[in-house]
Amino acid sequence: MIILVKRKIDLVKAMRTFLVVVEQQSFSAASRQLNLVTSAVSRQVSDLEKHFGCQLLYRTTRAMHLTAEGRYYLEQFKDVIMRLDNLETNAHQRQKRIAGHIRLTAPFNSGHLGVQYLLSDFLKQYPEVKLSWMLVNRYVNIVEEGIDLAIRVGELPDSSLIGRKIDEMKVLFVASPNYLEQHGVPSHPKELMTLPCVIDNSNRQPGKWRYIEGKKEQHVNVNIAIEVNQGELVAQFAASGHGVAQLPEFLVQPLIESGELIPLLTEFNLTPLPVSLVYPANRLINPALKALIDYILEHPLKE
Repeated sequence: MIILVKRKIDLVKAMRTFLVVVEQQSFSAASRQLNLVTSAVSRQVSDLEKHFGCQLLYRTTRAMHLTAEGRYYLEQFKDVIMRLDNLETNAHQRQKRIAGHIRLTAPFNSGHLGVQYLLSDFLKQYPEVKLSWMLVNRYVNIVEEGIDLAIRVGELPDSSLIGRKIDEMKVLFVASPNYLEQHGVPSHPKELMTLPCVIDNSNRQPGKWRYIEGKKEQHVNVNIAIEVNQGELVAQFAASGHGVAQLPEFLVQPLIESGELIPLLTEFNLTPLPVSLVYPANRLINPALKALIDYILEHPLKE
């Protein structure tokens, strides 16, 4: 007689493996990071699918994608792992002093959000913490580049990273009074295909501006007159009459108040974009980082 014994799976381990697979977008890359053979990684994901009775990933020879069920369970697994890590961190780190080195990345001009004031207050409270703050307008792979914490603007893609919203940011179309007098006031974003525009070319799709029409997000390929990789310079060129700009409200508000820039196409403004803290779940073993995240979440940004 052959007796079949059902193999018991380690759900938490399988969840952690699944998060790494999603983050790396590859079973082989995940296997290298986890120091496991690829077949073991694949088996753990298959075990999860069997346990929850659904397909989590579409797999092809060239790529893989999350299914609808996969996107749902991804968020649930991240929440479970975060809670478990928090419990372990609280249990082992509560009596430890807050000290160490934190590496933070954020976009250029993020200082206008007031993050630096919170960081300053935190560092005064915990003087044994050292901070490295890297301002770049590119996507930073925080796992590969050894970053502990990122501040990101916009909707976050599916990944194994933890995302916590801390604020939101309005984005406005603006132009100078002289520019509008010369070119007229546009009534629709599609007119920007021919009107001179000033763009921030550090964005992922710099010449493709998004807007809302009929409750749906649309885009227009604008006519680029000047491109700069720094938002403040974009605002200054726009204020000097060189073109329409699409910029965060915090960058243009002083120029609007002074009359150097005028908001336009306001009925087409995007829904305010979320500003989030993003970090790998396993970074929370660092008590200084956990303390900083908690501090930012508990205190409103000071502009």
